[in-house]
Amino acid sequence: MRIVIAEYPKSGGTWIAGVVGDSLGWPKRDLYVSAEYKSYDWRKHPWYINNPDMDLPDSCVIKSHELPNSTLHRFPMRVVHLVRDGRDVVVSRFFFDRDFCVANGVYSSFEETFDDYVSRVAAEWNGYVLAWLKAGVPIVRYEEFLHEPIAAAQRLLSLAGVKASDAEVQRAVKENTKEKLHAALSVTFEHNTFVRRGVAGDWRNHFEQRHVAAFERVAKAGMDALGYW
Repeated sequence: MRIVIAEYPKSGGTWIAGVVGDSLGWPKRDLYVSAEYKSYDWRKHPWYINNPDMDLPDSCVIKSHELPNSTLHRFPMRVVHLVRDGRDVVVSRFFFDRDFCVANGVYSSFEETFDDYVSRVAAEWNGYVLAWLKAGVPIVRYEEFLHEPIAAAQRLLSLAGVKASDAEVQRAVKENTKEKLHAALSVTFEHNTFVRRGVAGDWRNHFEQRHVAAFERVAKAGMDALGYW
């Protein structure tokens, strides 16, 4: 079985796919690499080091940024939609694009202002979450994993129709801490800010009132549907 964790970028998918995959003893994979960041060789990612062809085993956990109708999803799978407060997503992705992607050569430069970025990425996030909500797949929340990771992982496993013991999940959670993920990525990425703060509510440290208003103008529907206000 292939489990797809569909998320808008920077919603915690790398961490959560790691926990789920390691709970089951299954490989982890990304799908979005074929559609984004084409200038960078993502085979250097720790998930692919022992499998440079980046194939999809029959049993694996896949992090995907694709929309529901993506041609990359044309295989038997169980899909779970991972969501995170869109305001935190915007902030996390801004620093990822500006710092990590530029420093590691994924982008040659990044010139977009934070004001423009908030409006653009909030609209993208809104469209993405609404598309997956319309598809009717089960939802899990990043914030639940922050609060009770073992219970949240067990819920995701149940939604996907698979089982792991509490001991296996607990071990997987310990193997996928922020510190260990940072260390694993540091082997590959010289300028490693991939794992930043990973907290809920960080948007309050970066949004001014104009950003709050701009975000609400384009992302109110998604926030309402997910109950994040």
